[in-house]
Amino acid sequence: MRRIMLLTFGWCLILLISACQTPPTVAEQPGYISKSTLDNSDPRARLVLGSNALVGNIRMANLAFRKVGQFTQAQVGIQNLSNDRYNIEYRVEWEDVNGFMVDQSGVWRRLTLSPTQIDTITSTGKKPEAEKIVINLRLPDDPFIINRDKK
Repeated sequence: MRRIMLLTFGWCLILLISACQTPPTVAEQPGYISKSTLDNSDPRARLVLGSNALVGNIRMANLAFRKVGQFTQAQVGIQNLSNDRYNIEYRVEWEDVNGFMVDQSGVWRRLTLSPTQIDTITSTGKKPEAEKIVINLRLPDDPFIINRDKK
């Protein structure tokens, strides 16, 4: 009788464990490569790519944060992963710990990245509650610059 109870308990435990497992997501499948316009690999920084031509070719690198008095300062490396030269524009926004925007520079600044180059963007939040940085990148709308595959 004890053997039957142990066997029944073992089967119930196996069924319970297998029922709690979720099927693998698409991202967990071998060979899957994420092609997203959003890089939020760091909890305090987010990179938003405004062009499909930049997806897979540009990423964040070498993130660093520090306090300057009451304010937060961030250094974010923007790395060109391709063999192409990119003339891009960027704009920096700051969010509080809950993700609400507290500061936005309305100015788009130009940046040129040579193949495999990393360039650093440094920004300081203008309000004490600014804790997270958001960097928006896009290809410029300039008739004198020819961008391949601008979508």
